[in-house]
This record gives sequence, C-alpha cells and structure tokens, in this order.
Amino acid sequence: MVLPTWCRYAGTSVPRDRSLTWSAAPTNRRRRGIPSVAENSPRIPGHASYRVDTPAGSVVIGGDAGNDLFAPPRTSSISEQVEKLAMGADVIVHSVIHPVMAPGQGSGFPAPIYYRQSTSSDLGAMAKRAGAKHLMLTHLIPPLGAERQGPYKLPGGALTEADYRKTAQQGGFAGNIVVGTDLASIRLPAK
Repeated sequence: MVLPTWCRYAGTSVPRDRSLTWSAAPTNRRRRGIPSVAENSPRIPGHASYRVDTPAGSVVIGGDAGNDLFAPPRTSSISEQVEKLAMGADVIVHSVIHPVMAPGQGSGFPAPIYYRQSTSSDLGAMAKRAGAKHLMLTHLIPPLGAERQGPYKLPGGALTEADYRKTAQQGGFAGNIVVGTDLASIRLPAK
C-alpha cells in the first residue's frame, strides 16, 4: 500500500490488517534513489519498523517490535517482520531488554512485559543471520548504570555497555555493537 505522502505515522493512517505500511519517499528523495519501506507490527498498535536503503548502505530501525508470540515456546524474541526487513542491511537499530530481567532471574520484572521485548542475545543472533555490520541497541531495559528498572531491583547491580555487548555477542554477532547512549551514531562510508 503506497500512501500519498512519504511519511505518515503508522498509527494514524494505515489499515491495521496490512503489514506494509508505506514504501515511498518524497519526490526529491526518490530522484536520489533512496527507497524506504515500513512494516506494521501487530505487537503494538501503531508501531512500524523501517528500512531505508541509501547509497552508503541500508539501515533498519526495529524500534519496539518483539515477537508476535508473547511467551515461550518460540524460537526467538525478535519480530519475523523486522528480521525480513533486516536481511542484508548494514545497520540494525533496535530496542532491547537485557536477559537479567527475565522471569526467574530475581528481578521480579513481570513476565508478560519481558516477553513483549527483544533480548540482546536474540538481537545478536538476528544481526548475524541478517549479515549486518552494525547493531545499535536502543531504549535499554534496564538503563545503563541503573540499580532498578522502575520498582524492580536488578540482581547483581547496575549494567554497563559491556554487559549489553556481551549478551549480543553470545547470540553470535561479531560485528560492531553500539549501546545506544544519548546522541550515539554510526557513520557509513560511501560505497
């Protein structure tokens, strides 16, 4: 479904029964050859994941998209739609929850909320399968340096960037892992 404008927010103008949200760009961008695609995620109404292909490379923004199955058994916490968008991308940007918050790990974090998120180890595995060069973890649950996630105490204390990198690497990803602190960026050299 192609919308009449290049970027309409998915929650306000897209039929909920369609997975393709938009696949257009403004006329001036289309002339420069920068196609863009967005996919709805049934996990959160109004959520969309994006892929932008540029001359320097492809970027996928998975945002807050977890698996459509909210609890195990499932093969991964990652959205299948995001994984399809991510195939062959250079950069994957995605929100993340650290496995320390998992049920049974001692934080008391609610299982239904945990299972609606994407884990750092599953994101690392997806980035490897997709052939990405860079994985940027954003919207960190729990935040770096925090002793708590809301009312839930972190077992073992606050997490560091290294803790998030380690779990993404345990998923098999050997590329560049950026733990998305404020104003973090990745620069892709022109091809």
